[in-house]
Amino acid sequence: MIDHVYISASDPERSFDFLLAALKPLGWKEFGKFSSGGPGTEVDAWGIADGSDSLWLRRRDAASIEGIYLGIAANNTEDVDATYAAALAAGGTDAGAPGPRPQFAEGYYAANFTDADGNQFEIVHKSWAPQR
Repeated sequence: MIDHVYISASDPERSFDFLLAALKPLGWKEFGKFSSGGPGTEVDAWGIADGSDSLWLRRRDAASIEGIYLGIAANNTEDVDATYAAALAAGGTDAGAPGPRPQFAEGYYAANFTDADGNQFEIVHKSWAPQR
């Protein structure tokens, strides 16, 4: 299952406000404004969610990923590890070895890799999320 998607925007705060209003009839709400660099660093991700799935906006700039950033839910940490290993064996490139990501939340365990076109994938297990 898809867990989250990052969308690059020239003005992510404007896009956040737009999507928050546009998706409100579907039950989407503000999830939060976070910094991928951890506490004390500048906000660089604005999120909305419908309860279990989320959309994240980030600033488009020269350092941004050109392709998609897709988060895919895993049922457990072993599935995260196995998917990461399979992706690298299939020719993917490491973009973050499996492990805890406490900067996002307690119980957040993920691995990241890219494909040949530079698209990024995050395989994530959230200890609080129901199995899919």
